[in-house]
This record gives sequence, structure tokens and C-alpha cells, in this order.
Amino acid sequence: LIGSGYTADRAEILLPAIAWLDLWTMPIFFLLSGFGSWYSLKSRSGIRYLWERVTRLLIPFYTVGAFLLLPPQFYIDRVSHGRYSGSIWKLIPPHWDGHPTFRFRFDEPYLTNLWPGHLWFLQFLFTVSVLALPLLLLLRTGPGKRAIAWLAKWSARRGGIFLFTIPLIGVRIALRSTFHGEHSWADLAFYGVMFLIGALFAGDERFLEGCKRHTWVCLALGILAWVGEMVFILELRYPYPGFETFSGRYLLFQALMGIGSWSWIVFLLGLGARYFDVDSRVRAYASEAVLPFYLLHQTVILLAGWWIIPLKWPILVSYPVITLVSFALILAVYEVLIRRINPVRFLFGMRIKGRRLFVRRETGAR
Repeated sequence: LIGSGYTADRAEILLPAIAWLDLWTMPIFFLLSGFGSWYSLKSRSGIRYLWERVTRLLIPFYTVGAFLLLPPQFYIDRVSHGRYSGSIWKLIPPHWDGHPTFRFRFDEPYLTNLWPGHLWFLQFLFTVSVLALPLLLLLRTGPGKRAIAWLAKWSARRGGIFLFTIPLIGVRIALRSTFHGEHSWADLAFYGVMFLIGALFAGDERFLEGCKRHTWVCLALGILAWVGEMVFILELRYPYPGFETFSGRYLLFQALMGIGSWSWIVFLLGLGARYFDVDSRVRAYASEAVLPFYLLHQTVILLAGWWIIPLKWPILVSYPVITLVSFALILAVYEVLIRRINPVRFLFGMRIKGRRLFVRRETGAR
């Protein structure tokens, strides 16, 4: 929304917060999705699991995403950056690039030509879920469970939880100098490793014991990595995410980012396991609302900013206002239009209410 009222210099005040969130926000989404996939396969075959992925990820993308949530984002993106000045209705066909089709290109890991906006996450998660399925099924066998137990034993020891920084740093070093920018093959591979780590963690409780043991150490390491990230970006003008080239500085930055991401994730998992591992109505409500909130959040935030930023309030005033207004709007839409209506729940990737009860009754009748 720079074109709507804030220059890049004024917006730079938010860069530390953005850099901090970049370290752990999307990585932990994929890690928690790995958790969910492990538990999903407890009660589903591989085929049923894949169908669940289709209904939970692709149906929201190609329905409410393509036709309702992404067009306003595409319009605001083009207008706020001075690349378009006409009506939104004339911009929709370019948004669809003629019509949505499946296609595969080597330079980017997208399933379709549709402009993805923030819903790139759904496409990436679907791709990772499909590619990881054979390994997930292997991990559920006897040898797989023994391998998980061996890793869990080491992870519970002092310093053992940092074994997982090896594949995370390795993937970053191997790919980020070849695949540039955001949401590239390098990102897909990094998130895929996070996803698999999440599945491993779901397979043995000792992994979380390791997180609890290293909670405060990881907080300290996470802060140091965050400071280092800011030095690279602000002082050294490191091109991230951009056209990174292989060098000594590149190796140091990728190691720093890998350690930083993992440290913040371990800290948050350890904190949650220590103090928030309690079932409650709020937790159950929030768990069910996660995907609809994700689907709605960026479109609602951009629309709120579209109206609030031109008021020229101080940036540290307008952004909290945008946050509060957006949250209230998303919560209202979820409560009134999504949560209580089964067809809409389906389009937003949620389970149909009453479905399990119906299946039980049918099974009992047989």
C-alpha cells in the first residue's frame, strides 16, 4: 500500500517486525501442517488423505479464493503501485490470465496460472502434502517408527534439538542462489523440510520435551539471529529475498536464517508445551477458525488499509487501527457467514457440521 500514502522510507520503520515474522511465521505453519498430516493418516488411507487435501486446500483456492478474495488484492496491488488506473471489472480478466488452467513451469512451483496472492500457501502445502505422502506412509511402518524413536532420543538430549538445523541450512545453501525471490523452489523445499519435521514431532512426544528443555536458549539464539538478519539487510544491504549469489556472505546469511527460524519455532513450541497445553473452548474455536482466518486475512487487511492509509495518520497509529479493524471484520464474517453455514464451511475448507454423527448412525443401522 505504499502508493496509497506511505513512502518506502516511512514504511521502513516496520521492517524489523516484518523481518522477525519472516523468520518463523510461514515455517511454523508448514511444521504444524506436518503435525496435522501425521494425525490425519492415523484414521485415513493415503487416498482418503489426498482427497482431504483437495477439499481443504484446492477447493477454497479455486472457489472463494479465485472468485472473491484474490481479485480485490490484484486490483489494489496494481493501483497502489501505479500500474493500473481503471475499473476493477476490467482488471479481472488479466487476473485470471484469460482463464484458470493447470500448468507447470520450471521457474516457479505453482500449479496454475492464476495470480496466487497470499493463497500461494495453499498451493505449496498441497504440493508438499502430495510429495511427502510416500515418506509419511513409510514413517508409519515399523522401521519408520524406530527411526523416529532414535531421532527423538537424540533430540531430547542437551543440544540435540539443533540436529534439525542441518537439513534446514543445507536446503537454503543448496537452492537459494539458484532460485531467487519469494515463493520459489528454494522456499518450497525449505517449507517441505519443515513439514516433514512436524510429522516427525507428532510421532514421538520426546521431541516436544526437547523443545521445552531448550526454550530459553532458543529465545536467546532467535533474538541474536534476528539482530544479525537486520544487520545484513539494513547495514550490508543484503539482497533478500532477491538475487542472492553464492559467496562467504551468502553462506553466513543462510546459516543465520536457518538457525533463526528453527530457534524461534523451538521457543514457541516449548512455550506452548510448557504453559498452553490445555484443552479449552477458546483453543477448540481457534483451531477450527485457522483456515478461514488465513483465507480472509490479507484481502480484509488490504481493504481496510485502502481506506485508512490515505487518512495520513502516523504510521504507528494507522497500522494498529488496521489490525484491530481487520480482526473485527474477519471475526464477524467468520461468525455470521462461514461458521454456521455448511455449504460455506465446505468452500472454506472446513468439515461439514453433523457429518460424523450421520456416518455413525448409518454405520449403526447396518
